[in-house]
Amino acid sequence: MDGNEILTRLRDLLDAIGLSWVWMLAFAAWGGTASYLARIRKGNLPFRVAELLGEWAISGFAGVLAGYLCLSAGLDQYLTLAIAGVSGHMGGRFISMIEDAVAGEIHRRFGGGK
Repeated sequence: MDGNEILTRLRDLLDAIGLSWVWMLAFAAWGGTASYLARIRKGNLPFRVAELLGEWAISGFAGVLAGYLCLSAGLDQYLTLAIAGVSGHMGGRFISMIEDAVAGEIHRRFGGGK
């Protein structure tokens, strides 16, 4: 059994027990952490655990949204993880983009006022 086959079997096992979602949340939180640390460096702000936890909540939600969109589009698992990480880094901006897209689609389909 070569290394690629072992990795494939491990990935299949993780998929079977649902740990791929754990990885996706981890990538999203990692992206959120990177975003938070960049903001601290840029603005010379103090590190606050409560703010980091809030960033993780927003990043995790953005990552799960991205994951479901990628799953729906049939994208590769590795691309899905990358997109989850980027959407986690974007955090609220990604959620706002999805909100705007959903609102636009609802308006397109059903019309309506402002």
